[in-house]
Order: sequence, then C-alpha cells, then structure tokens
Amino acid sequence: MTDRERNMELLEEAQSNGRLSHSYIFSGIENVEFAVKIAQKILCKREHTGCGSCSSCLKVLSNNHPDLMIVEPEGTSIKNEQVEAFQNFMVIKPFESEHKIVVFNGVHAMTTRAQNRLLKILEEPPAYAMMILMSKQAEMLLDTITSRCQTLSFHEDMSVENEVLNHAIDFVKSLEFNDINHIYSFSAYAKEDKARFSIFLRKVNEIFRDIMIFKETQNIQLISHENFTILDNRSQLSQLSGQFSHRRLITLIFAIEEVEAKLKSNMNFDLTIDQLLFKCLSTLN
Repeated sequence: MTDRERNMELLEEAQSNGRLSHSYIFSGIENVEFAVKIAQKILCKREHTGCGSCSSCLKVLSNNHPDLMIVEPEGTSIKNEQVEAFQNFMVIKPFESEHKIVVFNGVHAMTTRAQNRLLKILEEPPAYAMMILMSKQAEMLLDTITSRCQTLSFHEDMSVENEVLNHAIDFVKSLEFNDINHIYSFSAYAKEDKARFSIFLRKVNEIFRDIMIFKETQNIQLISHENFTILDNRSQLSQLSGQFSHRRLITLIFAIEEVEAKLKSNMNFDLTIDQLLFKCLSTLN
C-alpha cells in the first residue's frame, strides 16, 4: 500500500468516526490534485464517497465550490495578502457543506508574516474549518504551526518521479534539436495521465529556468541541485544556454505557466496541450 492510499484510508476513517482534524500537514508531497480529491470526498453529498456526480462534486471538479479554496505561491512565495484572503474566507460559515476546506500548496513558501497570520486561525479554528498544508520542505514551517497540525508523511514514488524527469529532459532536447515529430509525440504522453503531466510541466519549467540562470550568470552554484544533476555538467549547460536564446526561453517559460494556469481553471485539457505544443513549435529556429 502506498503512502497516499494509507493516508487516504486514515482520513476516511477519521471522517466516518467524526474525528477529522481541523489542520493537517502533508509532509513530502505538493500535489493539488490529490488534495482536491480528498476535499471532494469530504464535501460529497453522497455519503462522502467522492461520487463525481452530485452537485458538490461537480462544483469541486469545475473549480467552483464555495467551500473550497486553493492557495499556491504567487511567484516565489505565498504572500501576506493571500493569507488575508484566506482569513476572510474562513470566518464566513460554509455555504452548503459541514466544512470549509483550504489547501495550501507549497506552504513552506509563506513569508514569516503570512505564517503568523495563518497561526491565528490555527490557534482558534472555527468548528467547520479544515486546512491542508502541503510541503516538501515542512521543516521550514514555524514550530508553532507544526505543533498545531496533525502531520501525515508522504514519500513519493521515485520511479514515477524519475520517469517524468526523463521525459522532461527528452522534451527539452527535442526542442534543442528542433525535432518536430518528437515534439508532437508529447501530445499522446500528456493525455495518458493528466496528473503526471502536471508534474512534467513543472519539471520542464525548472529546467528552462536553470538554463536561463546559467546563460545569464555562468554560475553553476545558482542551479538547483536536482537540475544540475540531470543536466550532468557545465559543458551541457553551456550547450543548452547557447542553443536557447533569452527570448526563446522567456517565451517557453511563459507558455508553460499559461498552460498550468489554464489547467488549474479546468479548461479543455486536450486543446490546451495542443496549444502548448504549437507554441513550442513556433519558437523553433
């Protein structure tokens, strides 16, 4: 049994016994889709099965449920203003459910001021409140926050991570060599597993950002440890930074970020992916 399956069972049991905590830290995972799946079950009107067809599930799936809020970093951090919006959301009683659920993805990216505002809600949470704090760097949270949450540990399947990473590298290299047919092949890969493809997009963007950093600074120390490892050495970084112009990198990074935003807004998946690949092809030399 995987950590996800085990922790999902623990949450389902807690809900059936009326013992759901008001706040959880999901340590070792940053996966909004997984957290939303949990929220869907909790908010489901059909015995909390996550049926996918009741009015509550349909609203969750369309990113339109009045009792569910997702908070993610804007740029490099979760800002004080975002936590203020969360506070305003949480003080109002649920519209149509027993709970109001807020998912913080990458919660370690909160500024200290934002963490202190979050702490105020954690100290005296409303009876209907449920907060899911997801982070792969949970040790960066204030001790006062950690002590007020129940922590569930997740260890991601590294075989899946490595598989996605290898595809991300392959995609970057297909752009490096202007391999049109290979670029088109990623459409089928994307449509095999939507959740996996979200991770793929993040990995590709991280690689492009590190290529840009190296292009501008020639400083390996500024490259993320993971990407420095997968890009092997300075000569390969130098080759990639020479192949990709500054303008092309900016275009590709913005294109991926636009697609990530569209997918979070539940726009047509197939069409969005096709638009991304077309945008990538338009940057070919």
